[in-house]
Amino acid sequence: MKDETIHIIGAGPAGLAAAINLAKAGYETIVHEKHDDVGNRFNNDFQGIENWSSKEDAITFLKKLGIQINFFCAPYQNGTFFGPNLKGVEIKASRPLFYLIERGSGMGAFDQGLKAQALAAGVQFKWNDDVQKLPGGKTIVSTGPKAADVIAKGIIFKTSHEDGYYGFLDDHVAPKGYAYLLINDEKATFATCIFEDFRNSLNYFERALAMMQKTVDIDIQEAVPFGGYGNFFLPEARRKTDKALYVGESAGFQDALWGFGIRYALLSGYLAAKSIIDGEDYDQLTNQYILPSQKASLANRLVFDRLGNWGYKRMLRRVNRSDDVIGILQNYHHLSFSRKFLFWLAKRWYHTRLIDKQCMHVNCNCIWCRCGKNGDTSKAEFDRIMIA
Repeated sequence: MKDETIHIIGAGPAGLAAAINLAKAGYETIVHEKHDDVGNRFNNDFQGIENWSSKEDAITFLKKLGIQINFFCAPYQNGTFFGPNLKGVEIKASRPLFYLIERGSGMGAFDQGLKAQALAAGVQFKWNDDVQKLPGGKTIVSTGPKAADVIAKGIIFKTSHEDGYYGFLDDHVAPKGYAYLLINDEKATFATCIFEDFRNSLNYFERALAMMQKTVDIDIQEAVPFGGYGNFFLPEARRKTDKALYVGESAGFQDALWGFGIRYALLSGYLAAKSIIDGEDYDQLTNQYILPSQKASLANRLVFDRLGNWGYKRMLRRVNRSDDVIGILQNYHHLSFSRKFLFWLAKRWYHTRLIDKQCMHVNCNCIWCRCGKNGDTSKAEFDRIMIA
């Protein structure tokens, strides 16, 4: 056992990935979580670990990070997307496009699997511990998003429909975003993800639901509403002097295009642990392994934001002609010369709703500057929007 104790604030995927690797390396690792269990932010809804941005399969990627598959994880390969004209386009892939997981506190959930691996490695948990000031010693901050740059509003329900996935592109149902339907073993998640006009999220959800029911013959039983949100920004540093390393969405690590941020979260947690174990510079590690794909995603967000329904139709026509969408998507995530130029434009155009990203004052020991209250959407207002 190492003499040093590492504190981790927040038991999300990024924090747990760091905890697992640190504990395995012999560090006393303490995770402080403000809730009484992991996954309380979620509703046992389906999400995906994307498998298109890299040539390396996501399962291999997880194992390299020290993450074992002890949670529900199902490969999903071919599916269907609908554009504004309601015409279905078959998505064909040479390998799983993503791995379906369940988020929340239920049995088999991704979050519960990570917690079990952390406990097995010797990680200590302090539940209901809402830490506001940095504890002594090295700390990893994994407190999740502090503002809503994208929100999801949807339902989870039971159905007799066969397993599958469907996507929906139309600014009238998901402005600058998309809607999705994920089905597995008679359970389903449907949601619309919107990147603007949050106050009308209920209207967009109702339109998206109507679009889905027009195009997919599915029965909806025992529907339960849910909501979620994500935060993306590019901080100048992912650390606060030698006091704390920021991981996951607390560091702004998120996919600006689609919001598939689980790989970012896990990788950032792993890199934070590696920087402590091997004495490497965390900022240099994230600049090498995360920042290029983040830049590409922001460049893609700029293009996607400008496409509109005309662009969605054109994109779906290209996908329809392809026998393997993986190659197309991998190309989008490559930071080519043209994408570097688009990123240069995008970083001047994009503004996160979190104004003060991180407090980097030398003598400050707060977890997050002003607790993220500077976002355009206040917590009380956001809760009202998501409950409506």
